[in-house]
Amino acid sequence: MKKLFLIVSAAVWCRGAMAQQLPDSHFENWSKIYNGDAQLADWNGSNVTQVGLKFTFMYQKPGRTGYSAYVADREIGAIGITATGPGYMSLGQPWQYMKGLTIKSATAGTEGGIPWTHRPDTMVVWVKRVGPATDKEDFHLLYYSWTGTAKSTRYKNKVGKPTTTERVNEESDIRLATDGNEFGSDQPGKQVAEGWYRARAKYNNWTQIKVPILYQSDNKPTMCNVIFSAGNYPAFRANDGLYDGNGLYVDDLELIYSSRIDRLVANGKVWKEFKPDSEKEQVCKLAEGQTDVTISALRGIGTLTNIKGEKARFNGRKLDSQEMTVTAGQVNGKPWIITVKAEDGSSTHTYKIKFVN
Repeated sequence: MKKLFLIVSAAVWCRGAMAQQLPDSHFENWSKIYNGDAQLADWNGSNVTQVGLKFTFMYQKPGRTGYSAYVADREIGAIGITATGPGYMSLGQPWQYMKGLTIKSATAGTEGGIPWTHRPDTMVVWVKRVGPATDKEDFHLLYYSWTGTAKSTRYKNKVGKPTTTERVNEESDIRLATDGNEFGSDQPGKQVAEGWYRARAKYNNWTQIKVPILYQSDNKPTMCNVIFSAGNYPAFRANDGLYDGNGLYVDDLELIYSSRIDRLVANGKVWKEFKPDSEKEQVCKLAEGQTDVTISALRGIGTLTNIKGEKARFNGRKLDSQEMTVTAGQVNGKPWIITVKAEDGSSTHTYKIKFVN
């Protein structure tokens, strides 16, 4: 898997105004109760109620600052019918379904999220990963956004067959390129963006992970969701390959909005020599006799490896006029000035491009 991430064990992240963040991103509001355990008010754990029994998967723990959230895989069941369930938390609603006591029909997932119109560029979160088999099972940090309403009625169960249960905005009916519903989506959502990090690793100390967010379209989303999972969800929908006791602590989540350009397009062609981090004057060679210049810019380009081991390409999104302004120059004369503003107004970046024949 190509790992699009950067891990920093201890860092100070400097930024401008804090804005356009997810609810309770420091995990401090534990005002709900499930099965006698405190629960986050704005987030949902993959807690299970089955045949009159309750199993808690999300817990309040001491954090890097204040409180943190802790989720862990654990064995659930009764009367000799047991299975290990995935420990995860989400802004959407985790769901589980089993027909009666027929464990072969068991399936699970996450539906919904929160209303959301923003386009962040990086998800940053502090984690600790613990457990007896951290080298055998991936943990997951996932952000995704979309437009439209997804619907379907069939989801992969524990024996790899479809179980019938109606769901709206189910994660696998939105993330078609990376974790698509194996039995088809009756009405797929239109995914806008995704940031997904997964690894088999143990972190005994708080570790900061930065997850780049990639884009499939120029659209502004209408919904988003975040999933933090201790084990193989969302990767094994039938709950295979889970290890009782593998756990994940999360704290101090933040979304970063960038003022960089990832790719500059001049007169319809990608300028391969463009330096995204430079504010010095750069020189772009045009075709002989060319005097007109049109400029566009892209951000959020990259690839992710889906659950089948295939590369899923994200082509990025085009920056709009509210994010980027261009002051025209003259070919073989004064440079073009490109000013890029982060969507939340936290930073700006100015590029000077001189076009020559």
